[in-house]
Amino acid sequence: MRNADFKVLLALIAPWLTASSISYGQASASFPDLTPPAHWVANQVPFSFKYDGKDSAQFLGSWQCSNENVPECGGARLHRYIYTDPATRLKVTAEVRTFPDNPAAIDWVLRFRNDGPKDTPILENILPLHWTAPGAGDYIVRHARGSNAAANDFEPLEERFGAWDDHLESSNGRSSDGPTLPFFNLQSGDHGLIGAIGWTGNWMADIVTTNGPSSQITITAGMKRTHLLLHPGEEIRTPRIVLLNWTGGDWQASQNLWRRLVFAHYSPRENGKPMRGNLIYGGGHNLEDMLPLIKWIHDHQFPLDYWAIDAGWYGDMRQGTNADTFWWMNRGNWYPDPQNFAGGLKPIGDALKADGYGFSLWVEPETAMPGTKIVTEHPDWYLHSNHPVNPGVMLANLGKPQVREALTDMVSGFITDYRMTWYRQDFNIPPEEYWALADTPDRIGMTEILHIEGLYRMWDDLLAKHPGLHIDNCSSGGRRIDIEMMTRSYVVWRTDLGTHDTLAEQAQTQALDPWDPLNSSFESFTETKPWKHPGPYSTPQTLYLMRLGYNTGYCLTPGETGLENDEWVAWVKKAAAEFREVQPYFYGDFHPLVPYSLADDNWTLWQWERPEQKDGLVIALRRPSSPFASVQLPLHHIDPDAQYAVEIRPTYEKALVQRMKGAALLNLQVTLPDRPGSTLVFYKKM
Repeated sequence: MRNADFKVLLALIAPWLTASSISYGQASASFPDLTPPAHWVANQVPFSFKYDGKDSAQFLGSWQCSNENVPECGGARLHRYIYTDPATRLKVTAEVRTFPDNPAAIDWVLRFRNDGPKDTPILENILPLHWTAPGAGDYIVRHARGSNAAANDFEPLEERFGAWDDHLESSNGRSSDGPTLPFFNLQSGDHGLIGAIGWTGNWMADIVTTNGPSSQITITAGMKRTHLLLHPGEEIRTPRIVLLNWTGGDWQASQNLWRRLVFAHYSPRENGKPMRGNLIYGGGHNLEDMLPLIKWIHDHQFPLDYWAIDAGWYGDMRQGTNADTFWWMNRGNWYPDPQNFAGGLKPIGDALKADGYGFSLWVEPETAMPGTKIVTEHPDWYLHSNHPVNPGVMLANLGKPQVREALTDMVSGFITDYRMTWYRQDFNIPPEEYWALADTPDRIGMTEILHIEGLYRMWDDLLAKHPGLHIDNCSSGGRRIDIEMMTRSYVVWRTDLGTHDTLAEQAQTQALDPWDPLNSSFESFTETKPWKHPGPYSTPQTLYLMRLGYNTGYCLTPGETGLENDEWVAWVKKAAAEFREVQPYFYGDFHPLVPYSLADDNWTLWQWERPEQKDGLVIALRRPSSPFASVQLPLHHIDPDAQYAVEIRPTYEKALVQRMKGAALLNLQVTLPDRPGSTLVFYKKM
């Protein structure tokens, strides 16, 4: 495709949406006058739907059209474009957000409301993103695999095509379950477009090109199926569309423009900044053991932000004594287990609060098992399915306001009573079949829409009721990662693969961070490997083990070593101190310096750059079977003529800072004699 042709497509976003060049300050474009843009008027809008059997392009120009601008709020400007059918009074509102600090980005969601006196005709095939533009040639679509509890979760994927099409979609009703994350980076020549589909249910996206005399490209995205009518006064929303336009030819650099947009506008906030990931200690299902341990942690100044209790603290239906054998049976018995928590959970929350620690509690309010307390008392709250993976499991119908409000109040009560600072919501079933069985032929897609709207409302209400609360987004690992959830939550547990595969941990960080940087690795120190516990803890092997998990957040448990091991405790304190030192770099720009790989004979090389501070960090990891003891660092954005202060730190002890010219830094070799091994390289422009 010729670059000139691709510019035609990009111009359709909006007249004010000028491509951001690949640079590391503000976007290069300026923000022009906010007059109603032509491409949000009449039949030139970048969305489509079918109404009463007709395509919107055939009639939208004849509908009443108005627009309004809302003053800047939260760093964005909101523009509403309203289209009303004079016959049926169906009102379609496009809520469009633009960003003064990033004029290359745009965001919108559509709302459909029936303001008429009777049911609307059928509304179907709703596509909040639908563009067609002239163009032909070769395209590259880059995206990433979703989560499937596998080592290759979030693996980078790439398709190249000319007269071809690329189809992306979710699986089984969870936004990042299985085949792909709901993000893409489309490139032709030196231009590109990053897109996100903000929908925590079923979604799809198609990029179709045709060659010939009337060659063109068409991009569509939305829910998989919509065929429904609206009752009088009823309103629904669509998936959110977020787009970022870029130029400059370097697609990896464009991912940092995306990361900056995410940090600025799609991340939970703390004091006006993206939230800081926490150091977490997780575990325990016994009140008598936990309270002394919390006191021990406080007395020994063990590094900890908050304590997390995972699944299994609730209910009294048992198979044996291990919480792992009955946690799933008790979903719906949302009261503390009388055997292990006879005093309830309040003493734990009180103790943590008194000692200055946060508290996270796992709840799965959207599911329940037959015969549990909540199902027995409210059987009409739940949907059923014949899915063989989840026999008997029931899905709360969040589309019913009374159900959503009751479950919100339940969780809110836990937060208040137990002094929770984090709320961990899990979701372990594929909901697609539940929704489909609940739909009627004239309301296909409606159960899903109302459920997802209810989920967002539930979280928004909890965040409003409990200022400072953080939400941990877990769904069988990272199976609900999308731009809507990213705005409200943090991904602490990004995969159900677990903690036994350190190569997967490294690969997942490299693959997921370009799309969603607010996620944690998790190290339990419980699995056995030849190098896992090689003796003294401050060894190259254990340094490697700790450093491979560094990210915006970090989770750890003592596992088999135990807190009674003084040497282990001293080591973890050093490791935590180093993590806190390097953590701010992970909110900068990310440059993987070697390709994604799960092979154990490679190296991992990550550069984290903070252009505004003129500094950066390199994490170098020599994997267990790598035959290469040395590697040259192919660093980005180093001025060969400038002077740099450089520290190479192979241990937890700070090393001598060297003065080095940029040309020498660009040729720097790192040597790690041990396999596995690690080092950190800090640099700052002088």
